[in-house]
Amino acid sequence: MRVSTVAVCLLVGCSGGDLTLPDSAHPVTLRIVSGDGQRAVAGDLLAQPLVVQVLDSDANPVPDARVEFGFLGDVPGAAVDPGLVTTDAEGRAEAVVRLGSETGEHSIIARVVGAASPDLSARFSVVATSSGGGGGGKKDDEGMGHNGGHDGDD
Repeated sequence: MRVSTVAVCLLVGCSGGDLTLPDSAHPVTLRIVSGDGQRAVAGDLLAQPLVVQVLDSDANPVPDARVEFGFLGDVPGAAVDPGLVTTDAEGRAEAVVRLGSETGEHSIIARVVGAASPDLSARFSVVATSSGGGGGGKKDDEGMGHNGGHDGDD
């Protein structure tokens, strides 16, 4: 009888029902894919969206993670759309940015919402230029660049 009790205790105690293995699908890295370092005229849209990728501890993409984009500090007239994005199957999230009315360098932070580490973020740096100060020119509907009407044959 004593052997049976020990055997039952061992079977119950060794069952895998309460065993929890680490889950590598949790976000541990947020990396910038593209969009950093852009310049545009104050008040204009940046030419490219800001794109980040969320990765787990095995460097696999994390789909369905929520990423929040926002300017660091108060930047009058600036906007990020959308401000909250869910990552796609590749773990990527992107947002379109309209620069504010103030010229100069601005920081935009992307951070994973609800991550175990509150520091899971990435910082983009963009520059708002004055309208005459080399914002890189405007593009027409076909993506052709214009330099203010000068064709170099003066």
